[in-house]
Amino acid sequence: MKTPQVMVIGFGDLARRLVPKLSGVAEIFGVSRRPELLPEGVKAVFGDYTQRDTLGAVASLTPDVVIFTPVPASRDLEGYRLGYAEAARNICEAGVLTHAERAIFVSSTRVYAENAGGWVTEDSPLAGGDPYVDALLDGEASFRRHATTTVLRPSGLYDGAAPVMLKPVIDGLKSQLGAGYTNRIHREDVAGVLAHLIELQIKGTRIPSTLSLNDNEPVKTADLEAWCFEQLGREPTGERGNQPRGNRRISNAKLLATGFQLSYPTFREGYRDALIQHRYGF
Repeated sequence: MKTPQVMVIGFGDLARRLVPKLSGVAEIFGVSRRPELLPEGVKAVFGDYTQRDTLGAVASLTPDVVIFTPVPASRDLEGYRLGYAEAARNICEAGVLTHAERAIFVSSTRVYAENAGGWVTEDSPLAGGDPYVDALLDGEASFRRHATTTVLRPSGLYDGAAPVMLKPVIDGLKSQLGAGYTNRIHREDVAGVLAHLIELQIKGTRIPSTLSLNDNEPVKTADLEAWCFEQLGREPTGERGNQPRGNRRISNAKLLATGFQLSYPTFREGYRDALIQHRYGF
């Protein structure tokens, strides 16, 4: 039986976490502007998804699955258009998806319109008209036009070993307005989802066309911060002015229905070790 081939375009943190999960499962091709930096076990291919004319060698390959993990070229609108909409168009028009049985486009829950604390599913209304969201949706649409595609929409990505989102709490600051819901998923779980979908594809199991990625417990900012301060063994000493964006609860029911099991089912498993280490200076 032929070893399945997986191409990952945009070889950042998620891709590096994916590599060991596919050991013995698939052959991995990594597309990068710096192919010499890719990890051992990855067949490195030069390509810059923001420059269509660099994708010739990439398009000559025939992977079974193509995964695109884009990032904005910069945080302004032009960076979003270049990193998502134009990048996806470059990949598609260069013919990179021609032979793929499945493409996976990693987008964001930012595309959903809900902002009043309600539950969000894959069928919830989208925030079209927001130019940043439109850049994401344009990228999703390009992939769907050119290949059988699964769009993944993760919520806030975090790494428990380096919890950047917790820095204000560690500094003793709580939110001025903490009533809104926040959502998150550990980076290791997102990589796990990618590996899970590849295994489903190999088995010929039906895969949804869209999946929202979130842990099991959307939580109000105030409740999250209160738990964190409890783990730190201290009370807040001040307030922070910058507030979390969005107020929604992302459902992961469709993800769990595929058989995927989260390694970090709530924020507690993801943050506890880092907070304890900070508290006791380990």
